[in-house]
Formats: sequence, C-alpha cells, structure tokens
Amino acid sequence: MTDPTAHPDEKTEMDELLAAYLDNELTETERSLVETRLAEDETFRSRLDELDRAWDMLDALPKADLDDEKFVRTTVEMITVAASQEIQQYEQQKKRTAVVRQLGIALGIVALVGMGYMLTQWRLTRPDRVLVENLPVIENVDELERVDNIEFLTLRKEGLFTGETSDES
Repeated sequence: MTDPTAHPDEKTEMDELLAAYLDNELTETERSLVETRLAEDETFRSRLDELDRAWDMLDALPKADLDDEKFVRTTVEMITVAASQEIQQYEQQKKRTAVVRQLGIALGIVALVGMGYMLTQWRLTRPDRVLVENLPVIENVDELERVDNIEFLTLRKEGLFTGETSDES
C-alpha cells in the first residue's frame, strides 16, 4: 500500500495508511494489519481519532453550490487573462532582447571603427613614416646628387626630355 521510499517521513506514512483505512481503500490483509496495530498502539489509535474528527468536521461544513457553467466560464476567463499577460510579457522581453542585440551590434561597430582609426594613426605616426614618404628621393639619391639645378628635375618629371622616363636611372 505505502511505499517507504516515496515518503520517508513516518508520520506521513501513518496518516496515509489511516486515511486509506477511513476511506475503506485497504485490502482485507492491510485492514486486519491496521486493526491489529490499533489494538496494540495507543499513538496510532489517537492519530486515527484525530483524523476521524477532522473528517467529521469536513463533512459538517456547508457544501458550496457551484453553477458549473459560471464556474467554467470564470475559469476560462482567468486562464485567458493569464495567457494574454504571459504573451505580453513575452513580447516585451522579445523587444528588449532585440534592442539589446541592436545596441550591442552598434557598439561593436563603433569599437571596430575606433580600433581601425587608432591602428591607422599608429601606423602613420611611426618613425619610419618619413622614410616611406621620402622613398622616391632615397631610391634616386645618386642621380639627385649630380643635379645642379632643381628646375632641371621639374622639367624631367614633366617628360620634356624625349627618350627618357622619370623612372630610369
């Protein structure tokens, strides 16, 4: 009848057994075991009396006269209200999640742009930047040392000399 692993509390087991006894839900064997224990155990007998009085008091309470149709309607209305509230909460949570996601994406983009700008500035302000900017001069330093006049270089760059290109050494 009772499973000791399901209810490790001894008093709960005793109450379940006595309730089943009062409701005539026991087999003949279980019933005779309970009656034997009632004859021998005062605590068991007093607990049966307490439960029996509680059953009698419950029977003495007035019965509620429920209109089944009204009860069903109000129950369905309550369920509908609760469901609509849950849907509204879900929708609000969904909107909040979307806003947080968009904000995160926007912040991520701003951070990437800022990091790109900082990396570019770092690369452009390096000490070898001057060398990179002056690379054409460094490559042609031997030729430039032989030139006496800057105007000659300007004319050469504009391609006024036929047969020569500005890249030839």
